[in-house]
Amino acid sequence: MNELIVCLIKYTTIFACFLYAFTRLLHIKLKAWDLLDIPLFIAISAVLYFLTVYIKILVPIGLLIFGVAFLFLRFRETFYKTVTVGTIALGISIVLYLVSFFFASMFSMVFNNIQDEIKKYMLSQVIVSIFQIACVFLVFKIKRFKSGIDPKITNPTFEIMLHLSVGTIIAMMLLYIKNITQSMLEISLIISVLFALLIILWWRRHITYNYREAVNQQNFNRMEDTIEEYEINSVENELRLAVLANLFHYLNKAVPNCALLAESAAAKTNCQDACAVRDMLQIIMRKLKLAYEKCGLQNIPQTGIRLVDAPIIQLFAAAERKNFNVSADFYVDVKSWFSENEIDIDDIHTLLNYLCDNAVISALGLPNAKVRVELGATANQEPLIRIYDSGEQFAEEVLAKLGLEQVTTRAFDGGNGIGLFTVFKILAKYGASFALDEAPQSFGFTKFIEIAFDKRRSVCVRTYRESVVAVCAARKGITVELIISEEETLRDGTNG
Repeated sequence: MNELIVCLIKYTTIFACFLYAFTRLLHIKLKAWDLLDIPLFIAISAVLYFLTVYIKILVPIGLLIFGVAFLFLRFRETFYKTVTVGTIALGISIVLYLVSFFFASMFSMVFNNIQDEIKKYMLSQVIVSIFQIACVFLVFKIKRFKSGIDPKITNPTFEIMLHLSVGTIIAMMLLYIKNITQSMLEISLIISVLFALLIILWWRRHITYNYREAVNQQNFNRMEDTIEEYEINSVENELRLAVLANLFHYLNKAVPNCALLAESAAAKTNCQDACAVRDMLQIIMRKLKLAYEKCGLQNIPQTGIRLVDAPIIQLFAAAERKNFNVSADFYVDVKSWFSENEIDIDDIHTLLNYLCDNAVISALGLPNAKVRVELGATANQEPLIRIYDSGEQFAEEVLAKLGLEQVTTRAFDGGNGIGLFTVFKILAKYGASFALDEAPQSFGFTKFIEIAFDKRRSVCVRTYRESVVAVCAARKGITVELIISEEETLRDGTNG
């Protein structure tokens, strides 16, 4: 009877820790009425005790089977997830039991004066259980365990935890062996359980492999459909280009001849209609020449680095479609940025993409839209990027959270704030500085953003708005320069 009570305390505590570990690993929120599971754990522990009273070696497997069955019926997760995560949860519970037993044994010395061995044994088990429950709460205060696990994602952490849990269960079984030489049945049971748990691990890999294959096949099918669509569009575009190429080739030959004839007719007859035709043909010739130059990218400044040039070409293409002014100037050899400063080309590509897109969207919000890109160097010959635009200034709520979180004032227009947030992540990577100037010297622009790879990690806002000064002054690590008439007063936003 006494042994039954001790086992009930031990098994019930393990089941409770088992439940808590499982729910925390899968981010399942427990409710107050889950405390009603404790009487059920006591009943399951009693059943487990009587089933294993003569074969104690089966206790760990009993804990796993009963625990997984309870979790599967209670939370209705997939069988695969319940088995794998349940195995890890049981492994954590067993390890915590052993750790608690070790620490509690030091405190149990205070019971040496108790003559009744049964009471001493029960009190020791209660202390172990209290330590175990405290430990499981402490373990899940650790950031790595707090983040949980996802059985669908194969990563070293999950694999290691699963293998260690299987080893823990086997180790606990070995602890119940009293005499190896006379317990061949127990050894056979351990080997059988080991193979069963190894099958679980194999099953895990098999399921993961099948899942990956299914995802890869789905991506492959989607890619095939996309390629097929691109091929169809390519064929259609190729036909259109061939037709337009023939037309432009003919116009390139015919329009100059028509212009000469019109000019001759206008000179001979001095007819107003002939003069009008001559002038119109001359305009058409200029536009044709300009079109040829644009198609040949002759008027677009380029660095010779495809990933850097691509956003610039896209900017000029957007200007052609949406009819706004665009310009670009490069004052340095941009190739040296990547050979001398160890800057990732992909990061510059991302910066230019986001900054140019934001500048275009801002500029198009007002008449006479203009955007300008400058690639240069600081006084210390460090890479420098400037993006000018003629749009509205940033809203105060955007500047209040600039670089701290995703924020946008264009939510109604599909904006999500990820552009500038990503820009600041890249700046943090290189320790680069960010500056926003609301009073650029270049005519026609209302603001510009400057990115300097100077490793100073500074953030500066130059503004004429008192509201922006107030907002930025409340933040640490940002410097505000207030423009007052012809004078400029510097204010440190860290102290207001």
